[in-house]
Amino acid sequence: MANPEAEKRKKLGRILAIAFVAVLAMGAGPGLLLINPDPESADATFTFLGLPKVYAWGLLCYAAEVAIVVTAYFKVWRDDDDQEVKS
Repeated sequence: MANPEAEKRKKLGRILAIAFVAVLAMGAGPGLLLINPDPESADATFTFLGLPKVYAWGLLCYAAEVAIVVTAYFKVWRDDDDQEVKS
């Protein structure tokens, strides 16, 4: 029978991989179109917390990517040999 802990880590790894690709695609792609206001609009705001929206969006995407990689490092990318088998 397969190790249930290894199966959980494999499933989490797939979820994190999909999330990473989604953040990577949205960061430099369609996500920019979502945050950029129409320059001709009268009520357009171009800053968020004192930063231009494009920079804030980039920082948010980088932070999400770092969080995914750190989570994968601590939860997914570890050897089964490091686990003590209790019997």
